[in-house]
Amino acid sequence: MMRLKKNFLVLAALLMLSSATQSAMAHFPWLVRGEDGKAVLFFSEDPADRSYKLPPSIAAAEIRQLTAAGDMKVVAAESVEQEELFGLVSKQQLPADATLVTQVTFGIYHGSRLDYYAAHVGGSLPQERQAGFAKQTGLDLVAEVVANGMGVDVFVTWQGKPLADVEVQLYCDEGHQEGVADTDAEGKVSFSAKEVEEGMNAIMLGHKLSQAGSLGDKAYESASHYLTMTFFAPQSADDDSTASLAPLPFEITSFGAARTADAIYVYGGHTGSAHSYSTSAQSNKLLKLDLANPAAAWQELGEGPRLQGLGMVAHDQRLILVGGFTAKNAEGEEHDLHSQADVRVFDLTTKQWSNLPALPEPRSSHDAALVGDTLYVVGGWQLAGDGDSTWHTTAWSLNLADKEAQWKTIAEPPFVRRALATVAHQDKLFVIGGMNQKGGPTKDVAFYDPKTDSWDQVSELLGEQSMAGFGAAGWSLNGKLVVTTYEGDIQCYDDAKQAWRQLGKTADARFFHRLLPLDQTHLVSIGGANMEAGKYLDLETVPAGE
Repeated sequence: MMRLKKNFLVLAALLMLSSATQSAMAHFPWLVRGEDGKAVLFFSEDPADRSYKLPPSIAAAEIRQLTAAGDMKVVAAESVEQEELFGLVSKQQLPADATLVTQVTFGIYHGSRLDYYAAHVGGSLPQERQAGFAKQTGLDLVAEVVANGMGVDVFVTWQGKPLADVEVQLYCDEGHQEGVADTDAEGKVSFSAKEVEEGMNAIMLGHKLSQAGSLGDKAYESASHYLTMTFFAPQSADDDSTASLAPLPFEITSFGAARTADAIYVYGGHTGSAHSYSTSAQSNKLLKLDLANPAAAWQELGEGPRLQGLGMVAHDQRLILVGGFTAKNAEGEEHDLHSQADVRVFDLTTKQWSNLPALPEPRSSHDAALVGDTLYVVGGWQLAGDGDSTWHTTAWSLNLADKEAQWKTIAEPPFVRRALATVAHQDKLFVIGGMNQKGGPTKDVAFYDPKTDSWDQVSELLGEQSMAGFGAAGWSLNGKLVVTTYEGDIQCYDDAKQAWRQLGKTADARFFHRLLPLDQTHLVSIGGANMEAGKYLDLETVPAGE
């Protein structure tokens, strides 16, 4: 039986007097993501036993998932009653890093209202508290679990404020209590690496209020709130969230890539040997990696124009392809390369292609990124077959929230370059590295501030040579701007110092690859090449923090 604080012992004793209500005290709802990738809500004394039939109030609970946009969506679930599992199970598989929550009022007993909260945090634990997490869950009683290098810290809040003097109990996935501690004035408790066992862990805590009210036709004088949360130990989180990822079906560089809440998408790219371009050496395929089952093979969703050197973003269940160039020559023929102005849209719901307003000028070897609902395009050049190549000095924006929007020019960039990376970070657009029109490869970094329509320069990337910035890739994850370079460096931008620091080294030093979020603390490096090793099929997991 779980040990509770003094202010719960009276209630526990009262409940034990009645077999009809004993389960309400001894049992709690628990949320997990099962081995099959589906969410499971069950009612039990601990996180191990799933064989207790759901009471009607728990069976009516609604499971919700935190989306990448920071809001909650309902997860469709169905009742399952089997010998070893009674619970609600989601109809679809969910991403390994899914955050799931539910809240339900159990009822009233001896004048006290019982409210249950359950949560599951998938993937790797963050290494610092995430701003707005408690508010995003929509729960009054919330716990945040953070890896601290020596175990975990648990921060408990009630209606957004730290909750002191609350007992937090830690359980392993076999249901054994491994630790217990009271929160301090900041609502914090810590459990050591010895207490946090490998695999899934769980916490349980309670909070009682002298709060009078009524539920239906019954009055109550107090409210008792219970929270359970499941998570994976820091040392074993990779076993789930960064499990083996399916290799690409073919080698590509200079392609487009984007991530939605449940999948990674790749489009186009160069499949031939270095500096040899032809129609047959350009991909026209849209590929999907289902993050609910990332070890399974990539799926082919559709086909479009043959492109490389394009930008790609995901917005509102749409994949948006921006520009790129097409090779019109056959293999072995003289290059006939043409930059494109088309902005193509693939609707993930209807699986149909459509168009957005075309770019004001054909463009390739650029990049694109979203700041809020606005799409930005920076850098690149225009290839025109036998004609001269034109390096672009302009940059453009398109408000995707406005169906009537047209491309608008933004302040002229203080550089002219291509083969760069654009990353949305802290509501600004960072432009990283690339190839200058004059001077060759560069490690320079600049950012555009949409609020002031102005550019500013920051410190250059780390690296021994200017090639470090050529064909680099980056992403901003949980407020950290991370870049991987041709020299194999994993670099993070320090906003306070406006300088770069090195986090480590990648296993494969790639360029002309893509970097996308995998879970809360990891990115994934896709495709790309190395001058010595050639192109890569395998995906590489990249840590996004120290």
